[in-house]
Amino acid sequence: MGKRFRPYTETSAEERLGRAVARLPGPARSALAHVADRLDLPLVAGTWTDDAGGCLVANVVATMTDATAAEEQTLDLRVLELIPELSSRDFNRLVVAWDEAALQDGGETDAELRGLLRRALAWADANSDAVPQPAG
Repeated sequence: MGKRFRPYTETSAEERLGRAVARLPGPARSALAHVADRLDLPLVAGTWTDDAGGCLVANVVATMTDATAAEEQTLDLRVLELIPELSSRDFNRLVVAWDEAALQDGGETDAELRGLLRRALAWADANSDAVPQPAG
């Protein structure tokens, strides 16, 4: 029998996402702040695999590139190319934390998810000294 996992028992959604954000390099955090400020970027629906709106990763790419430019790469590779300081581990940690925090928070609208992102960014700014930074 596998381990029992008790998700979301003691960590708030803001802290869960904020911890992942606090580990990110400056350009990545800045891109997330731009996503939080842009009301024209949907945070609900869509997937990263088809470049659809509503995906946090798609929105990061949209804030950093010309939206009309066609790319042959998937969004995850485009983000890593756009932000070379970002490790794939921290990128994956962010994606998982976003999904878990959004589920935990129960947000179903763009406004609710944008609020979660803003609260997580504020948490990361206030607590970045307490979060271990990646080696390197």
